[in-house]
Amino acid sequence: MITIIGAGRVGSEAAYNILEDRIGDVLLIDLQADIARGEALDMMQAAPAIEFDGKIRGSGDFKEMEGSELVIVMAGQARKPDMTRIDLMNNNAKTVSSIVKEVAKYAPDCKLMIVTNPVDIMTYIARKESGLPKNHVFGMGNILDTMRFRSYIAQELGVSREDTHAMVIGEHGDSMVPLAEYACVSGIPVTNLLSKDQIDKIIHQTITSGADVIKLKGATTYAPAAVIALTADAIIKDRKRVMSVSTCPSGEYGCSDYSIGVPAVLGKNGVERILELKLSAESQQRFAKSLDAVKQAITQLKS
Repeated sequence: MITIIGAGRVGSEAAYNILEDRIGDVLLIDLQADIARGEALDMMQAAPAIEFDGKIRGSGDFKEMEGSELVIVMAGQARKPDMTRIDLMNNNAKTVSSIVKEVAKYAPDCKLMIVTNPVDIMTYIARKESGLPKNHVFGMGNILDTMRFRSYIAQELGVSREDTHAMVIGEHGDSMVPLAEYACVSGIPVTNLLSKDQIDKIIHQTITSGADVIKLKGATTYAPAAVIALTADAIIKDRKRVMSVSTCPSGEYGCSDYSIGVPAVLGKNGVERILELKLSAESQQRFAKSLDAVKQAITQLKS
């Protein structure tokens, strides 16, 4: 069973994607229990159309997550126009801290995925407050950034997004590090296909992409929901997918104790392995600044 905590727009859309992709049964939990129940009922009524014969339930009771293989936390204040992810930090820290203690109580063997922003800080808090194994706690951020990076590369070249591969590491925020040196189209490095000015433009678009959507429509929905389902599939089906998730390295990339986006193998045991890439001098410098941004934010956390 997959438990999603937070039955708002992204949580409900993610739940529907999980059902549509037949990844597993879903429990939606929200403090507004009737909202969670209503969303679940709506999806259940759509189940014949998507040929899903599993279970979808809504609840306001954390106890019902018992036995969950994966718990996804997205409860918290949403990011608003002109608001950075760091602006959200202290309000959402209280929410996440409270929720993950309930997760540890009722689903101590689960893998715990954090979506609440700022995701690197919330993942750090979740690991500290839940007491779950380090490899069982991770945040989603850079997987979404990577999808955006791939989309802009494909758009610039006029090629299929499916054939476009890339990686973003670092903070899920303004200091993220899109790795141009590892981006390719069907194995062809994009550095052979695009000028430096084009690559710089794409990197800028990737960094501002979330804020761009929020300015236009108030919130991001479909892209994060799709990425949540993709990540759930990697865990539940033990896919061994290589994705950049917010996790706590053990010295890789010069980082330990802090949660930040790095490439990892995702499977039934959560973060099964961190892949340490050789970065260009520019990417190394940018990653160091990204890690400093996370460290600085954590020093500003209120007790």
